[in-house]
Amino acid sequence: MLRVLGVVALLVAGCISSGAQAQTKMKLGLTRTVTIGGVLYAAEKGWFKQVGLDVDVQFLDASASAMVLLATNELQMVEGGLSASYFNALQQGLPVRIGTDSVSSPTGHGLVVRADLAGTVTSLKDLKGRNVAVNAPSSISLYELAKILETAGMKLDDVEVKIVAFNNMEAAFKSKAVDAAILVNPWVADIPRQGLGVSLVEADAVVKPFPIVISATFYNTDWAAKNPKAMQDFYTQMIRGVRAYCDAYHHGDNRAEVSKTIIANDLAPNQEFLDKLQWTSRDANGGINGDFVLDVQRWYVEQKLLPSNLPIEKLVDRQWSQAAVKALGPYEPSNKASTLKGCGRPS
Repeated sequence: MLRVLGVVALLVAGCISSGAQAQTKMKLGLTRTVTIGGVLYAAEKGWFKQVGLDVDVQFLDASASAMVLLATNELQMVEGGLSASYFNALQQGLPVRIGTDSVSSPTGHGLVVRADLAGTVTSLKDLKGRNVAVNAPSSISLYELAKILETAGMKLDDVEVKIVAFNNMEAAFKSKAVDAAILVNPWVADIPRQGLGVSLVEADAVVKPFPIVISATFYNTDWAAKNPKAMQDFYTQMIRGVRAYCDAYHHGDNRAEVSKTIIANDLAPNQEFLDKLQWTSRDANGGINGDFVLDVQRWYVEQKLLPSNLPIEKLVDRQWSQAAVKALGPYEPSNKASTLKGCGRPS
């Protein structure tokens, strides 16, 4: 009898071991912004593990530098800005592609001026000759800055562009190392909250074509081809997490729970701050404005950062998000009384 029990125990142990081995490992690179809260929430709830995925989250200073890691399969997924490095990777035939948006209107992005300059810099033209920070060279923030300056008949050459990582923006404002900066959540709200800066221009109000798409999910196409089920499972659970984020965005019953995830991952300082902040939006169905993606590419070509333009079908692959939406069904915010735009509602 003892021997039989021993065999059963071995079989059970073998099954547990086999189950552990069945977990498909994925490395996910994320740039710090409030909208990644949905993906982190999905991981925290164990939704990826439920479908056999072991997702290793790595935080990035900028997605531009992560594109090499994605192309070489060091990372299988990246959520970050539409930098020139992505389009260059495609021009070189590297195995990367956009799957969904990860930040879209209303983005909450904006141009913030140092507080002590508020009385001097009252319009964009007052920035002429001054230094303006973006988080990375050839980044989507640089595109945003150029488009904002264009509304005042200005060019990038009219300002001195400085590169400052988002995590260092607060220190740069305090030390007066920068006169102004393109900021994203939570810094776009936190720096003014601390009395370090004042908002000059909101990106959503002036940047076209609308809605704007600042950030996206990128994936390694070679890895996806070899692991189609894992890739689809990831996208389905990711969009499930995005919808949880959107419910919280619209002040649903889960807002406190999602807020805890956001705060625990240093995406916002505290609950009081999050309650006052207008959260950044993303598409609850993983959609993306192709016209905007094409405009970003066109601008990079004009800046001679890219050799030529590629068609939208070479830039974006919607198959994963479309299959996820089919599996999850249509989305409607749990708080039907919400009047907020974005995150599942027209922006």
